Amino acid sequence: MPLIPLDDLDDPRLVSYRHLKATNETRHLPRFVVEGEKLVDQLRESRYPMESVLLSDRHADRIGPRIPEEVPAFVVDHKKISTLVGFNFHQGAMAVGVRLPQIDPDSIVNHARHRVTLVVCPVVHNPENLGTIVRTADVFGVDAVLVGPTCPDPLSRRVLRVSMGTVLDLPVIVLDDLADRLETWQRDQGLRLAATVTDPDAEPLQRFGRPDRLAVVMGSEAHGLSPDWVARCDHRITIPMRAGAESLNVAVAAGILLYHLAHPDE
Repeated sequence: MPLIPLDDLDDPRLVSYRHLKATNETRHLPRFVVEGEKLVDQLRESRYPMESVLLSDRHADRIGPRIPEEVPAFVVDHKKISTLVGFNFHQGAMAVGVRLPQIDPDSIVNHARHRVTLVVCPVVHNPENLGTIVRTADVFGVDAVLVGPTCPDPLSRRVLRVSMGTVLDLPVIVLDDLADRLETWQRDQGLRLAATVTDPDAEPLQRFGRPDRLAVVMGSEAHGLSPDWVARCDHRITIPMRAGAESLNVAVAAGILLYHLAHPDE
């Protein structure tokens, strides 16, 4: 489809891009928005349908040829885009994707023949932290990230941006019954849960012999894992820190933990 220049910011075809900062809560919407050339490319290659693309006139000639012919590509004057989206935007491209049903996590846990690694976040509040955890999980070969219902929407712009689009490929699954699912997998699939804690009497990470079927359970930014979540787990592991240190940022801790678990002999 040829590029479609638009001068009128009230054009109804631009509704999905309008005032994005004020409408960042996307959890219950059937569509989501990615921003930046790289994420537009990733959306195009992902399982999610691409509904439309918004291009700055300064970048349209370069990016336009990569947009599938059946996808409308709207071109707006660069100076007007920030007014349209509601914040200073200099990425050159945005796109609207269509949500799909979540991947069934049973298909991941039940069908894994031997080794499976999950990251579990019952309560993470900050979208940047969730995005970083997902990006890190992808780097170190995690099979899926499972999150509780109060965590940020995995397809929100901030999670997508910080994860560098990894959310479009690595399953990030929101589960209302997260605890019950994990208990079932513990009982029926041999999944072992490792609580990440700061307790000095927990097992130091470097001594932890990871089981083949493992879920790493991460706590919230402010309070860590609640006692009931620790009680559900088969192991308690900790990253040794200097005396008097409080804790690590949850996303930083995830990076250290997942690196070690992916390279246990180093």
